[in-house]
Amino acid sequence: MNRFYRTFALLAVMSACTSGPVRRTYTTESGQAPSAQPRTHAPSKEDLIKKAQAQYGNGNYAEASKILESVPEESLRPQQKTEYWNLKGLIELANKTPELAGHSFQTALSSNQNPEFTGYYQYNLASALADQKKNQEALQILNSIDPTHIDPTDQRKIELLKEKITWGGTGSLATNQTQASTPSPSPASTPAKPVYTGAVNSSRIGLLLPMSGKYETFGKKVQQAIELAFQNSPITKKYEIELVPEDSGDSQTTQQDALKKLVEEHQVIAVIGPLLSKGIEGLSELDDFYQTPLISIAQAQGVASPFVYSCSISNEDQAAKVMNYATLVRGFKRFAILAPSNKAGIEMAQAFWDQATAQGGSITAYELYEPGLNDFREPVDKTLGLFYKETRAKESKALADQRKDLNITKKTMKTIQYFELPPIIDFDAVFIADEAKTVGQIIPTFTYRNAKDLSYLGITSWNSPQLVSRAGEQAEGATFPVAFNTLNPPDETKQFYDLYSKTYSAAPGELDAIAYDAASAVLQVLKDRPSTREEFNKKLTAIGNIDGATGVITLKNQHCSRNLTLYTVKKGEFETVKEQKDTTGN
Repeated sequence: MNRFYRTFALLAVMSACTSGPVRRTYTTESGQAPSAQPRTHAPSKEDLIKKAQAQYGNGNYAEASKILESVPEESLRPQQKTEYWNLKGLIELANKTPELAGHSFQTALSSNQNPEFTGYYQYNLASALADQKKNQEALQILNSIDPTHIDPTDQRKIELLKEKITWGGTGSLATNQTQASTPSPSPASTPAKPVYTGAVNSSRIGLLLPMSGKYETFGKKVQQAIELAFQNSPITKKYEIELVPEDSGDSQTTQQDALKKLVEEHQVIAVIGPLLSKGIEGLSELDDFYQTPLISIAQAQGVASPFVYSCSISNEDQAAKVMNYATLVRGFKRFAILAPSNKAGIEMAQAFWDQATAQGGSITAYELYEPGLNDFREPVDKTLGLFYKETRAKESKALADQRKDLNITKKTMKTIQYFELPPIIDFDAVFIADEAKTVGQIIPTFTYRNAKDLSYLGITSWNSPQLVSRAGEQAEGATFPVAFNTLNPPDETKQFYDLYSKTYSAAPGELDAIAYDAASAVLQVLKDRPSTREEFNKKLTAIGNIDGATGVITLKNQHCSRNLTLYTVKKGEFETVKEQKDTTGN
């Protein structure tokens, strides 16, 4: 194992010790873990591990994971197995799945035969435990590391992680910190987590929204929708309620500063926001200190916290709606997944994969691409088995023999089939976890690569004219869920639509409806006049159903669950989907 590989783990995990959604071990129908490149064959396991290490070192976690999945782990020697499992854990930690990472690091330690490297693997395991909030176990492992085998620079990083666990990053390491030889920290070395105890004004609700910068327009629209809910509620006609907006900006620092100001200066009892997913994990951690109910309308969920509620459209609701239709109505069983390699894309792909597995389906192709990509030939070719031509050498030779026998020397429209391999379409539908603008480029790329008349499944952000304007006729039949159903609206949606349109002389969008839903949840709690943040939080947790702009919402497990509607493209227009099988033959 080289020096770089031993130490980059310390650099990678110090950026954040936070937990995220658990990435499960997925299996195909055969019971084998699906490869991200299912048709790729590597020359040797040693080369694959080195290649995966290099990709990880460059921050290409998705690509590193794909490569590592093709390594025949059962044939590795003990120290190779240690490297394999340690790298697997690092990738899982980078992807915010600390439970899986902890298992991988423990496996690496069990197979390790080189005492010189034990401390590095122990550090990685402690980092995974810290991300799971298992602080005592993490400290026990950190305190057992033998410093004689750790470089001085890395020793300091170990101490910094101890400090972060012990004090939450708010102070210096205690002078009576338990020594490394002690198996577990004493009670005195693990002080209670500090909690904010400042004053609260039970009539003030904070708005944590971007009021300047590139997201200013969205922030102000959301504020309008929230104000509309408060202006027309019987609660505010009976009690005096004050909305206090603070500019969250577009960075983690400005977002946290705004939350601090809302709580400490304005003394709000609860906060609606944030709107942006960027920085939400750090914001959630900070709110653990303030313990102020935070009703988020950001798409990303952030760190699990008893004070943070997600009112956005959940990934799970979207994936379940689409998968029920795909399997029960269309009879689909095999799926390809394409998604951007950012947090939102990976989480959405994971939710869809979970639903496919739960309903007996399988994923035959899974490709991640860089956010902002404009040319999608590579991920599409990988999905269709066209990218790794060496794996289809026999077919390529057969085409060459046919060209020779038929004396074909030029590629034309008539002879192209003798030059290019046909796509491998071993799936019933393609799920793309991206916005309409991007999907409008991806779908035509499949057609360009001779994969025609495919079925496409998507997410709520497909509900945009750009889907059809960009993909044209090739988007025909594309199906996706929506929360704000304006084609066949429930009564709650129609009432909100009419009220918004009359007040602002403009049609509301999905984001406006979600903001209105968040405000409706807050108003439902305020009718009981909670006087403390703790009381507000308890009442919000027990709120049950909410009549919102997107229909009836159920707040459970701190998420807003909605009964979504499916849209499909028919003759260039969106229409609602018939979600049950037609047994009449019509």
